[in-house]
Amino acid sequence: MAHDQVSFDWTDPSLRALLDGLGVEIVDGALKPPFELGPGTGPIHVAAVGWATVELDRAAEDLGTQLGTTFEQAHRDALLGATVRRSTSGDPGILLLEPDTEGRLSGALARFGEGPIALYVGVPGLGRLQAQLSIRAGTGPLGPARLVLAGQPWGPFLILVEREASKQAADRVPSEP
Repeated sequence: MAHDQVSFDWTDPSLRALLDGLGVEIVDGALKPPFELGPGTGPIHVAAVGWATVELDRAAEDLGTQLGTTFEQAHRDALLGATVRRSTSGDPGILLLEPDTEGRLSGALARFGEGPIALYVGVPGLGRLQAQLSIRAGTGPLGPARLVLAGQPWGPFLILVEREASKQAADRVPSEP
């Protein structure tokens, strides 16, 4: 699968607001979180940007045209309470998130409107995260995930996924779930 169509300008105001809201920096493609992940986790990288929307079809068409990608159905994000579509190209990918509960994502849309609201970051050794890190375990479009509980319940959101699992999800055949 080609990963050359979608690219992010991390200085874009909406993406900059997301990064600032999470307290993270992107340095040479690697993400520097505002906390220590512990020994053995290695560098972390952005696996996907979560884009909040109230209407998946419209968002997929608009962003797909703008960024030169298409979107396909993905596994639900249980941590945010969202139905998900993922981009078929780009690294990092884009995950369109439409609320399907009155949970965290609904609150984010009410507070901030549509746009970037979550960073999904690939972390080697997800299961070895420090115990003092406040996280909630769950599943999402990139497999097992951990939502960092360090901000407001309405976001923005930092979601940690296993680095290898996120790479496999990005490289899989589009017709596979």
